[in-house]
Amino acid sequence: MVRLARFDAEDFVDAAVALIAEGGGAAASMAAIARKVGAPTGSIYHRFESRAAIIATAWQAMQRAFVDRMAPPLAGGRARDAARGLVAWAREDITRARVFLLYDLEALLDGAPPEALRRSIVAQQEELEEAFRAHVDECARATTQPRDEVAARARFLVFDAPIALLRPHLLAGSQPPAFVERIVDEMHAGDAMPARGAA
Repeated sequence: MVRLARFDAEDFVDAAVALIAEGGGAAASMAAIARKVGAPTGSIYHRFESRAAIIATAWQAMQRAFVDRMAPPLAGGRARDAARGLVAWAREDITRARVFLLYDLEALLDGAPPEALRRSIVAQQEELEEAFRAHVDECARATTQPRDEVAARARFLVFDAPIALLRPHLLAGSQPPAFVERIVDEMHAGDAMPARGAA
């Protein structure tokens, strides 16, 4: 009779994310991940070659969900929808949002992840940047202001401001209040982007 694996790879990934959210990158040691799952430490190595592989696998999945939420509205010129999507994405899984938005992948890794994972993460980043550039290009065509200023305004409205509004709630591990979306809406209603033909 075939013996079924008691622990899935996803169990270890979920445990790593929870540990980082609770105590930072150092909290997600291989031993701590195994303890959280209730598995022997050795069982992790049947599924992952290293701690970096677990962290990168978790990051890839979080980033994939984030890019899927952000890239389509950005590419379609819907900056407010993208900003609201960021808040909604965080609200749906505050633990993963806390890790993804408050930490830097390179700081979490203690070694190089598998090359295929690294390439996938870089490709996802480029996918989001490409959508952002398309949005900036569209905005830049509507103004005489320098493109770098248009890009700075767009990055602030879509990414920086919503993340700043979410940050205290991410740190507390609590759900963002409804006023976060209202502030995002008000910023985009005021637009903070240059008016068409503005000097």
